[in-house]
Amino acid sequence: MTPQSTQPVCRRDRIVEFDGARNFRDLGGYESRFGGETRWGRVYRAAALHGMTADDRERFEELGIVTVYDLRSALEFEEHPDPVPAINVPILGRFMDVNGPPDFAALIDHDHGVAFMTQMCMNMLEWGAHEIGTVLTGLADSERTPAVFHCTVGKDRTGIVAALLLEVLGVDRRLVLDDFQLTERYRPADPDSVAFQRMLGHGMPPEAAAGALGAPRAMMGDVLDALDSQYGGVERYLTHEAGMSTGAVDRLRADLLA
Repeated sequence: MTPQSTQPVCRRDRIVEFDGARNFRDLGGYESRFGGETRWGRVYRAAALHGMTADDRERFEELGIVTVYDLRSALEFEEHPDPVPAINVPILGRFMDVNGPPDFAALIDHDHGVAFMTQMCMNMLEWGAHEIGTVLTGLADSERTPAVFHCTVGKDRTGIVAALLLEVLGVDRRLVLDDFQLTERYRPADPDSVAFQRMLGHGMPPEAAAGALGAPRAMMGDVLDALDSQYGGVERYLTHEAGMSTGAVDRLRADLLA
């Protein structure tokens, strides 16, 4: 079901409020160089959904979402399943299968944590291109939207997909980085969070964990600059490494811009 209204269904700061799901944001309302702006109520980004309450489920249904893309690992997907049918697209899966877990204990301070996540985002581009292409090709199918994609915190795996989507839709990079940085408002690095405690459990010092769980705009800026230099820009990356067709890119713009 496609919403007929282009008015935002969330607060003016684009967050959609849930009791048990955080960092759930509408990607509508961003101006595009192709004309118009990204449509409200068509694509959402979020953190994990497994904590949704019964009231949350009712609110979720009101959004008319027909497709959920879960970007977490297969293990995360199994341990904390989504409360609604979801497609598991683990964009770090192949990297982890080949390389194994990183040496978290080697990360010492905040800057190490930021550098670690910058490199992990680059690993997503290299190793998760097929999965990224799968999600964006799905978003180009009007019968599969409204849709939401999410990971655990809704920052890096979700942030990469959101950044590539907004860039290919012609959103200015400044706004793309603004969108990434919003996670620092809606999902700040909390020492009591499951994600923070998981990193500590892997041997990462608290200072490095705080850096890894932050969302500084410079981090995503470095990743997108590297994408430009290594892959020739977002559209070339999507139509070559990620395996999207030019037709799918055209459909994204036709359906998600108004």
